Amino acid sequence: MTLVKQLFCLAFSIVFLSGCKSLTATAEIPKIEKSSIVITQDLRSETEKKNKIFSLLLTSKAYGTYRRGDKLIEPNPVRILQHRVYEKFMPMGVIPDVKVHHFVVYMNLRDELIRGSLASSFGGVIGAAIAAGTQKYGVDGTMSLTSREEFESFEKEYKRALYTQRENPDKVSVYRVYLEAEINGKRTFVKIMTPTKLPKGDDRNAHLVAIETAIAFFLDHY
Repeated sequence: MTLVKQLFCLAFSIVFLSGCKSLTATAEIPKIEKSSIVITQDLRSETEKKNKIFSLLLTSKAYGTYRRGDKLIEPNPVRILQHRVYEKFMPMGVIPDVKVHHFVVYMNLRDELIRGSLASSFGGVIGAAIAAGTQKYGVDGTMSLTSREEFESFEKEYKRALYTQRENPDKVSVYRVYLEAEINGKRTFVKIMTPTKLPKGDDRNAHLVAIETAIAFFLDHY
């Protein structure tokens, strides 16, 4: 990669992860105030709520991987989860008790940045699909159950953002979301992966789509 490209990628990373107000995605949720009755405990570590660039060094294995903090989404992910739980349970006359143990979003741009094709990643058409893709949740991606043991098995945090060749054969840039929570004592841990660039014509915010996809998949287990 030329020096110019390295500097461009560095500048892009700093701006993209800065969390400034102009980069905050707003979820339009009508009557969200009604869901405040859902008892919700946010038990996450403070680090899960904050932005982090894992490495700006091109030769590092962590290059191009990031943690995406709560400030980039309004309302924050736990508040969105609280409302979606309300929507699911209130028609049954149940006021659920929610405990959130993990809800963290990672972003992996590594392969696109290394190829020096940032423009095609964010301005063109994404690869054909992420393996095992599904449109059930409104976007191609992968969804699966995971465990606290798997989540904690990574000796380096950035590795939670990585994917396998089978999961992402086109090596498109992706969001990886982990969500572990309890609803009325039942505990579930899911992970999902969705592209950072949605198909042409889809104007939704891809970060917000990743969060909503994780929530929808999580709630499918209740």
